[in-house]
Amino acid sequence: MESFKDQIKKIFDEIKEIECPAFPKEKIHFNSKGINHLIYKGNRSMREVARIKTNLRLLPGAIKLLKMMPFAQEEASYVSNGVEMKYWAFEGVVDKRRIKVVIRQKGKGLKHFFSVIPAWRKDRFGNIKNARGDLRKG
Repeated sequence: MESFKDQIKKIFDEIKEIECPAFPKEKIHFNSKGINHLIYKGNRSMREVARIKTNLRLLPGAIKLLKMMPFAQEEASYVSNGVEMKYWAFEGVVDKRRIKVVIRQKGKGLKHFFSVIPAWRKDRFGNIKNARGDLRKG
């Protein structure tokens, strides 16, 4: 059986880059930075297997969403070690699932896919749920 990294890498290798209406003169690249973020946390420890499976399952929807979105719903930037880091978030419903897709750009580098996040909310008891119920079930 293929590892999660191999499965994600296969998708990224097939896609390589896409056009997104929000960035008409640039392409969004699918590279190792996105692969690593889908599998590892910031401290390089592996994410929970359930979260990695959810990321993998949502990836095709994330690609569809980016190909359709004319603008980002959120933008943020900060400076780290003298380099500006920019982020754009796109939210939408794809295949009956509400997701958020994050694009990142380091300095003047290429924009690249960074993450896909299942949309979630807290119920009245403070439990985190996604659009279909328990976040852990994807």
